[in-house]
Amino acid sequence: MIDDLSAPTRRRFLAVSAAFAGLAAAPAWGQASPGALDAGALGVKPGESDQSRAFAKALERAAREGRPLALGPGLYRLAGVTLPDGAVLIGVGETTRIELVGSSPLFFAKGAKRVALRGLTLHGSNIPADQNSGLIEADGVAALTLDDVVVSGAGASALVMRRSGGALRGSRFEGARQAALFSMDGLGVSVTDCAILSCRNNGVLIRRTTKGDDPSVVSRNRIEDTGALDGGLGWNGNAVNVSKASGVMISGNAIRRSAFTAVRAHESDDVMISNNLCLDSGETCLYSEFGFSGAVISGNLIDGAAAGISVANFNEGGRMGTVVGNVVRNLFRRPKLDGPGDSYGQGIGVEADVAVTGNVVENAAAAGVSAGWGPYLRDVTISGNVIRSCDVGISVSVVEGVGPTTIVGNTVTGSRRGAVLGYRWDEVATPDLAIGGVAGMAGLTVAQNTLR
Repeated sequence: MIDDLSAPTRRRFLAVSAAFAGLAAAPAWGQASPGALDAGALGVKPGESDQSRAFAKALERAAREGRPLALGPGLYRLAGVTLPDGAVLIGVGETTRIELVGSSPLFFAKGAKRVALRGLTLHGSNIPADQNSGLIEADGVAALTLDDVVVSGAGASALVMRRSGGALRGSRFEGARQAALFSMDGLGVSVTDCAILSCRNNGVLIRRTTKGDDPSVVSRNRIEDTGALDGGLGWNGNAVNVSKASGVMISGNAIRRSAFTAVRAHESDDVMISNNLCLDSGETCLYSEFGFSGAVISGNLIDGAAAGISVANFNEGGRMGTVVGNVVRNLFRRPKLDGPGDSYGQGIGVEADVAVTGNVVENAAAAGVSAGWGPYLRDVTISGNVIRSCDVGISVSVVEGVGPTTIVGNTVTGSRRGAVLGYRWDEVATPDLAIGGVAGMAGLTVAQNTLR
């Protein structure tokens, strides 16, 4: 068993002091980690030279013997090191720094059952890489663990996992050219208690080539300043982006300043988006879109976005969900991404088989809650919401062929154009339905709303 490397022992103090004093011999760090092999004793030396070959041999030996490999303080330069099955590499946090010296990944694991990296600082030297590559890559790995690891300067993504599972815990990912994590066809990855900062295209990507179950969890992370360097209509700029991956849970994250979306679930069934703090999103903040079925969006706080929550694309098969207990405020209009003019500004937008209940929406530049677009509206209930200081309280499509909609028991205060208005696409088509009633509109119920 390895001792806790954070324990302030005299041996550790002397080892760290020796490293920073520039002593020629690396400290015998394995002695402070019972059961571990000391990388320095196996020929791995900090300094300017490429240590890839010695490092790979040391890892292979440690894995073969079923022992961790302990790496002491210092700078190590590596490239293209294979992580064998059972490899466990441990360092001393920020004092154990590994830098990439070539165009290949820093570490690569394939077909392993278990691999772990702990207490390391990894830097990709900002070396440009293919957009689908990672500073760390795993292919067919059952359980890859990163624990207390710092990854920065990745020329593409920090970590790419293909057909792999594992856990990222208590780690920091910063400044990746693409994303912190790109998981494709995964076995389930948990991303918890991490800081994901200033990644230039996305934060966490969980995708599948075809729709299927993906038991991944993204929880209690701090995700900030996610960019959209490569532009597009929403493929980039997302703190968390889930595509064709069903059964993913995204909860309890603090997400700030996403170029586009805090959480985007694309063609993903049974996704739960709950209890996230989402501030200053550039486009729609929380999105369940296209061919999804089953979305739970609850308990989130959204402050500042071009739109708050969208459960949309009934025309593409998107249907069924709940939008419950969210606080959504300060929604603004912005230029359209795919045409001239401005758009956005709505608090909550839904289309088919959705209950919108118990939300508070304030200061939306367009509608506080919007039901349907053209003929794409079916079986929507909007009840028990508080909607304040919006341009329109609730908008509902009244185009021929729309399905049933119930708007009951909401409190609508200070709406500038009306409490409940019927629309034909983006044009107002009725007087205020909360005042004048819905005579002649089959399937539409508007009743018992409090207006002020």
